[in-house]
Amino acid sequence: MSYEELIAQLCEVIKESEMNAQLIYDNIESIEEMISNSELPLYKKDKAINKISDIFGLLQHHDLHRQKIERVVNFVCEKNDIDKSQYNLAPSAKNIDSCEETLSDDELEALIKQMQA
Repeated sequence: MSYEELIAQLCEVIKESEMNAQLIYDNIESIEEMISNSELPLYKKDKAINKISDIFGLLQHHDLHRQKIERVVNFVCEKNDIDKSQYNLAPSAKNIDSCEETLSDDELEALIKQMQA
């Protein structure tokens, strides 16, 4: 398998992941609205909203993995003089661990959970 074939397959995964994530976000927002407008007891609404918050956290974690794949694809393109414009790739986001103060996976997960609270 050539680099170009590998990059094309990874780009398909990236695009599918982005589309699916958007659909999930849209559906969850609809569910959140239905819960808010329902006549459920408050404790059940809160429980459902907390589950939705957990889902958003998992989607964020999923998005971090997608960004890692994008960085790999961009790196391979740069190192092998492959024109990445043909793959319609966005430039890689700056990685949290690219600075001197790195975060471990556990610290990153704790940060995401803290932001959900």
